[in-house]
Amino acid sequence: MAIYIETRIIKLDVADLGKAEILKQIKDAEEKVRTMTKEAEERRKQLQAEGKRAAIQRAEAAAAALRKKLDSEVAEAQAQIDVRKKALLEEGNKKASELTSNSRLKMSKAKEFVLSEFERAVDA
Repeated sequence: MAIYIETRIIKLDVADLGKAEILKQIKDAEEKVRTMTKEAEERRKQLQAEGKRAAIQRAEAAAAALRKKLDSEVAEAQAQIDVRKKALLEEGNKKASELTSNSRLKMSKAKEFVLSEFERAVDA
């Protein structure tokens, strides 16, 4: 009988060791899952932050390109306005010169007319 008890004690020890090992493996697996979950969460946050930075950079680049395009279009429009303004001013100066010449010519004729009418009135 002593042998049977001893064997049974050994069997209990082996069974207890098996259970302890299984529990240890479960705990290790749970810890590993927690670690992996934490790392995955950190990676998700990192990727999300990188995505936000990339989106902001793309938006800023698009805004800068748009500003550059608008500035270019405004400069082109201003150049066209300046050319048209210069042409209109030259045309206006030319017309003003013509009007001045015509006015002087007419003034000269008007003086002659008034003078001749005055002389005719005096002679009469």
